[in-house]
Amino acid sequence: MKSKVSFLRFYGITHLRVQGLVMLVGLLLVTLDSWAYKKQEINITVNGKERNMVVFAPSSLPAKSPLMIVTHGMNQNPEYQYGSDKMYEMIDTAKFVVTYLRSDGNTWDIGGTNDQNFVIKTIDEMVTRFDIDRERVYWSGFSMGSMLIHHCIANMQDKIAAFAPTSGIQFSESPWNNCRKAVNLLECIAYGDDVFGYEQYGIHAYIENYAKHDKHPNYSKTTGYKPISSSWYDGDLEKWTGGTNGGEVWLYSYNNGGHWPMDLNRHLIWNFCKRFYLNMPLVRITQPAGETTHVCMAPAGVDLFPDITVKATAKAPNGKVAKMDFYDGKTLLESKTMSPWSATVATPKSGKHTLRVEVTDNKDKTAQTSCLVNYVSTRTSYNLCQNFKVEGAVPQDWYVCNGSTKRIGGGTPYTDGCRVLHFTSSSRAFEYGLLVQNNTTRAKAAWAKFGTSNARSTLTLYAGRYTVKYKVCNWNCPDFSPVTISVQDVNGEEIATSTYTPTVNIGGDAGNKFKSVVQQALDFEVPVTGEYVIVFYADAAKNADFVLGQANILAREFVPSGIESIAGSNGTTGSNGVYDLNGRRVKSGKLPRGLYVINGKKTLVR
Repeated sequence: MKSKVSFLRFYGITHLRVQGLVMLVGLLLVTLDSWAYKKQEINITVNGKERNMVVFAPSSLPAKSPLMIVTHGMNQNPEYQYGSDKMYEMIDTAKFVVTYLRSDGNTWDIGGTNDQNFVIKTIDEMVTRFDIDRERVYWSGFSMGSMLIHHCIANMQDKIAAFAPTSGIQFSESPWNNCRKAVNLLECIAYGDDVFGYEQYGIHAYIENYAKHDKHPNYSKTTGYKPISSSWYDGDLEKWTGGTNGGEVWLYSYNNGGHWPMDLNRHLIWNFCKRFYLNMPLVRITQPAGETTHVCMAPAGVDLFPDITVKATAKAPNGKVAKMDFYDGKTLLESKTMSPWSATVATPKSGKHTLRVEVTDNKDKTAQTSCLVNYVSTRTSYNLCQNFKVEGAVPQDWYVCNGSTKRIGGGTPYTDGCRVLHFTSSSRAFEYGLLVQNNTTRAKAAWAKFGTSNARSTLTLYAGRYTVKYKVCNWNCPDFSPVTISVQDVNGEEIATSTYTPTVNIGGDAGNKFKSVVQQALDFEVPVTGEYVIVFYADAAKNADFVLGQANILAREFVPSGIESIAGSNGTTGSNGVYDLNGRRVKSGKLPRGLYVINGKKTLVR
């Protein structure tokens, strides 16, 4: 009995202590939460009317901090908006002010300037009260609050550094046509939005129009993207970038959502917006011209990769360029304070090289850009179709032509012509395929090429024996039309070719069923180590169209090549003896790409 009483006394005291500790921790959390930010309502006069907003500011706010403006949906209010998007939860660590504006009645003025003036006056008020940096003001919104953003965007480019509307567009207007400069825009919207129906309102085309207006040549799409790793939903994040006048256009189309603010999207919104400010310098990488792939198939320990030369240009709208830093990933290559603005990655290793250039102007404003160079070394095989993932796009590393129009991989998706098709039938031989169309009757006029500099891809093959395994079908070609595969050197000389007439015609609809596509193989020998191009040609007949659904190159055997050195990418040589492989002397200077004997050594010029 005594031991039982002692246990109960111990348990009771301990339990009280635990309860007390829990209460204390809870009190501390409440206190810390109240200290993390300050919430207040502010009234200002706009157009002779008193307007209201709810403002959240960190308890500790550095001078010249950013401002995020948020406009709520129709028949809603700031309380609903901040309770849903929870943007305010980030401000203590990210150090910015967020203000939720209240509409005048149940709607926003999406046809006039009343609420545009409200936003302008809000910026002035926040600068006075919180010493906000006018060059780092951002604007997000929901539903009709996003309609207001699109309505005002062209008039507010000199006051808002980045726009992040969600679940809404101004469908009755084409705002991009009025934009005087490139825009920084992120739209977040659910595929399942039942107010702004994704297909009904043409959401994708609407946002893409901003990118087309700003002439962005680069396009990427990340599927399965999550705003944070623990997110319970994912989606497709598309980016249009690279325009000569700057700006970026992003579209996040997510699954498992509807027409309501998604709180986790705040991470994507803030991480997008915080990168921009008004009058920021502009920097572009001019070499490489875009994402580039070098594939080297060679024995173990042999990587025939050239040095990577990085060149860039920059301008500072309100000053001058003071410094340019060049990086390979996180490794600083060179820091330069005057032109030429260039750096070199010497003896690069196999792997992905994220080339990054950061520019700083004389007012300490910075901007950066990046470009991916992928060096792939393999002794066995390489999938030439691994980038057949984005419907409508010409895949990265490929160069295509329909007989009249040439397209380089990695750009904005198309709705017609040579492009990647997404096959949706459950009965299909492959999910994605590259459509090559021929609108002429000329031989070798329509093609798809891998390994050509026009496609920003290089295929270096060590001397040996290889096989290309591939699958092709005809497209909307019931009489069937032959397809020719060719392996060529960089000068266009064929070393192997084969013609095959497909036995499967998909028809003209990507939803059609098609199966039993027979895999074909082309065996060939590479006499000397060098750069080669894989080409698929349509037949010399109009509408002799085909779809390439599989292409893999396999190395079967390597043989000694005798190459003893690799020349730089500019192919420049000295004045001593330079010969081709037939023993003919070649004029020294800048050489075309190929294999030469330079100063007694067999040398591959890149």
